[in-house]
Amino acid sequence: MFWFDFNWQIQQFLIQFWWQINFLLLVILVIIGYLAYKKPIYALGLTIVLLPTYLFRSYVWFLPFTFLELCIWVTFLGWLFAKMSSRGGSTEQNDETISKEIASPRSRIGARNDTKLIDWLWPIILILLTSTISLLIAPDWPAAAGLWKAYFIEPLLFFLVLTNVLKNDKDKEIILWSLGLATLVVSLLAIYQKFTGFGIAEPGWVGADHRRVTSIFTSPNAVGLYLGPIVMIYLSWLIAEVKNVRRSILKILILTPALLAILFTLSQGTWLGMLAAAIFLGYFARPAEAGRSGGWNKKWTTIIVALAVILVLLVPTARNIVWPTLTFQDAAGQNRLVLLQMSQQYLLENPKNFVLGAGIFGFSQIQNQLREPLKMEALLYPHNIIFNFWLEIGLLGLAAFGWLIIKFFKAGATSYQLPTTNYRWLTLGLMAAMIVILVHGLVDVPYFKNDLAILFWIIIGLANQDYRG
Repeated sequence: MFWFDFNWQIQQFLIQFWWQINFLLLVILVIIGYLAYKKPIYALGLTIVLLPTYLFRSYVWFLPFTFLELCIWVTFLGWLFAKMSSRGGSTEQNDETISKEIASPRSRIGARNDTKLIDWLWPIILILLTSTISLLIAPDWPAAAGLWKAYFIEPLLFFLVLTNVLKNDKDKEIILWSLGLATLVVSLLAIYQKFTGFGIAEPGWVGADHRRVTSIFTSPNAVGLYLGPIVMIYLSWLIAEVKNVRRSILKILILTPALLAILFTLSQGTWLGMLAAAIFLGYFARPAEAGRSGGWNKKWTTIIVALAVILVLLVPTARNIVWPTLTFQDAAGQNRLVLLQMSQQYLLENPKNFVLGAGIFGFSQIQNQLREPLKMEALLYPHNIIFNFWLEIGLLGLAAFGWLIIKFFKAGATSYQLPTTNYRWLTLGLMAAMIVILVHGLVDVPYFKNDLAILFWIIIGLANQDYRG
């Protein structure tokens, strides 16, 4: 049976329905198993909708598992069993099936997709290798083992299934609509919190005008880290199909609460990441009917950005708000600088630390030895994407992550220039989503969380399908 890992108010509400929720979760697992065997793309979509369910926790024998992890394993095993079953039967049946697949345009797409998957193989192997080494040197091996499977093994299993079953435009849209649905509960609860204070994971005496919503999570930044990349994909999709009224309305119904939730987080890292991604989209995105040059977009985006910079520099009120944040002069910025100094000090202590890092779940012990308890809360990561990966999976792991990101943007830039690219808007949306992750990641932790790790590999998986041109 599952228990709930939420703020106490949400926890108390859910406990009233403990039996019903547990029964529903078990039913969902059965449904996912059936779909994984029969229609794995729908199992993937349902699992994406359930990304926040990592907050439902349980044990399988002696191993801790979240409900999200169980969904991933059921999806993977159902898909694998279906693949193995399809290879059974007589040789004649197999030959006939192969002939039909070769003749099918859908199969040809899939074949190109499988070939393209090889392009991501070596960075992925290196990430798996370095994360396994980091598990072996971790100071708290049982805790590190749980994080290793949740942040590396299971996301890559999900990625493997996704890249194998994502074959055509319909499959692609199932994944995209699932991402949109995955934002609704998080967004709507955040909006409700703003006006009621219910379930906010911060002191109850904070006034309504200073509330920072946390939705189902434990921090406002977690809301932005989750919603920001999905919002940028949907914005690109909306721009591309803005003249399709019915579909545009559906996207707006998903975007509006998500944007409000992000606004109510007061998360400066999220806002900065989305601003960078919005500038990128403004410069390159255009409706499907627009011309190839996109000169109008580029001219006006440049003008607007220039005016905004001038406004910040000349208006004292705007400068006093923006400048301390950009230069880390505010309280949050000072804490980030302390975390960076701790990380740098540990890495430069000796060659072993520099190369191998601290091991998975190792930074928390480093911080506990150096922090002042009355001035800084205990944290699991240094809140910088470079140091996060470096300390968790070592210098080679950081290099593998950088290699993967470079290949991602290089493939996106190539795909965008191809005249045969049908879904140019998705290429831009995925690149904008990654920009949010990287920019926000300069001051936060955009990967090392169950839902965020899966979201990262969904973006890579969609890129693998989209960038084939």
